[in-house]
Amino acid sequence: MNTSSAALSVGKEMVCYCTRCKMDLGHTIMSMVGGMPSRVICRTCKSEHNYKPKKGVKEPGATATGSTRTAAPRVAREAKAEKTVPVELEWMKQLNASNRPMREYAANESFLLGDRIKHPTFGEGVVQRLVHPNKVEIIFRMDIKVLIHAGAPKN
Repeated sequence: MNTSSAALSVGKEMVCYCTRCKMDLGHTIMSMVGGMPSRVICRTCKSEHNYKPKKGVKEPGATATGSTRTAAPRVAREAKAEKTVPVELEWMKQLNASNRPMREYAANESFLLGDRIKHPTFGEGVVQRLVHPNKVEIIFRMDIKVLIHAGAPKN
């Protein structure tokens, strides 16, 4: 795709900002005013809209000068990544911490915080949170799910 202003004409392709897709994409020039594109059609979403230059570019044909945002130092990025705990590690920790017997999951059963659950699809899990009135949040090996249950046990 050629974006130099000398080669721009109706029917040519160029990269510019799509107002629907919200990103720089290939467009076909539909009309021009004073040697500049005025209307374009996005080749991805097929929407027709006014010409908008690429993000960070003021004129068609100018090259982007790069991002104005500076990258975070590598040490800070690595430290931030270490703070997130994978679901599987948290699942293993909670499963080992619970001393309750494993119970089969059934929607008509009542569960309490810390109950160990055996689900036919998701496998073994632990009740992490009670979501009032009849839902429980259960951590499984690969995901956290909110499932229904009978509600608080009757005393």
